[in-house]
Amino acid sequence: MQKADLIIQNGLIVTVNDQMEIIENGAIAIAGNKIAAIDSTENILKTFETEKMIDATSKIVIPGLINAHSHLPMTYFRGLADDLPLMKWLQEYIWPAEARFLNPEFVYHAALHGAAEMIKGGTTCFNDMYFFSYNIAEAAAEAGLRGIVGEVVMNALPGNKQKENEIFDYVSTSRKSFKRNDLIDFTIAPHAIYTCDKEILLKSLEFARENDMLLHIHVAETEQEVIDSLRNFGKRPVEYLKEIGFLEHKTIFAHGIWINDAELAIIKNKNVSIVVCTESHMKLASGFAPMKQYFENEITVCLGTDGVSSNNNLDMFSEMDFTAKLHKAYNNDPTLLPAEKVLKMATINAARALGKEDQIGSLEAGKLADIITIKTAELANLPMYNVYSHLVYTINSNSVNDVIINGEVVMQSRELVNLNEAELQERARKYAAKIRAK
Repeated sequence: MQKADLIIQNGLIVTVNDQMEIIENGAIAIAGNKIAAIDSTENILKTFETEKMIDATSKIVIPGLINAHSHLPMTYFRGLADDLPLMKWLQEYIWPAEARFLNPEFVYHAALHGAAEMIKGGTTCFNDMYFFSYNIAEAAAEAGLRGIVGEVVMNALPGNKQKENEIFDYVSTSRKSFKRNDLIDFTIAPHAIYTCDKEILLKSLEFARENDMLLHIHVAETEQEVIDSLRNFGKRPVEYLKEIGFLEHKTIFAHGIWINDAELAIIKNKNVSIVVCTESHMKLASGFAPMKQYFENEITVCLGTDGVSSNNNLDMFSEMDFTAKLHKAYNNDPTLLPAEKVLKMATINAARALGKEDQIGSLEAGKLADIITIKTAELANLPMYNVYSHLVYTINSNSVNDVIINGEVVMQSRELVNLNEAELQERARKYAAKIRAK
């Protein structure tokens, strides 16, 4: 018998592997931080023994969800300013609040709250963009959450008071501090073409190349951004980024709503992925991403929640549901974005966008053990005929039962293992009182 550190047994396993294999009454053996084997429960128990078991009877077992665009510490700004267009929301409410309140302690506590929220919703990995990325990484590591943490670069910084040329040293130092932590990696995240001049964009590119890091940037989120780009640069946003050489490295575009055919052709031929944040787009009335065209051009598209202050949650199940339905209606095509494809957007597509498809995003032997179990023995979750339909259109985050990240159980039977939920709630109330008073 082989030794396993943990076995998940008796579950309906949705692997999201290349064959989209589903195993009924399946089991997963975990050794260390990796999946050792996936098979029927009978075969796994014949081969492996363990002292630690999770019974997944009446549960779906899937890869952990990946939130490919977030601003985690904005959790404490939830509901601070709503029902506003993007630039008014940013310039008159969010940036002033960040300038007043952000510091390492605030960011750490807000990120810890957000990390707990993500885990409870079945998210096992997030790709973030914010200030004080070292403190976000600290919070994610404490929670046991996998994070790719991006330090924002802007010419005018409302939150982190460092000068632009100091940011790169800060990211280098932060990355070195976490180099032995399996959960944490860093990116460089120039905010957008309207907050970063050509020089800072190219500095970001050079830094990313030298350090083999992902670039993460907001692109074409609003129609006004396109209008301003045409006025300032004589080109649309993607055309401008191509012209200055910014797209010669692996890059994630957040949003990508106002993209035309010429820009699609550029993206198709570059190492660029798109993160669509449907609920944020809807709430800010930013527009409708050309989802159909993205898939027709075989561009990697994944999902993110954006920040809590523009969503107002970190719920990837909700994001899958809204994305599928909205783009069916917008394109007048109920066959667009079938549930199976939408689940891939939240798992393996996101892993591919992050350059981590060989590690996470599907349940396969040899990959990291980032796994969630989902309850189905509830009135609202019964009956079930098609598991993909259920995951996208029926299940909500409250049905997530167990969360395993990097082989470690971080939530079991809805109880957080590494964090005290009551303490997080009380701290959030105290911060809210401070913010409200100002």
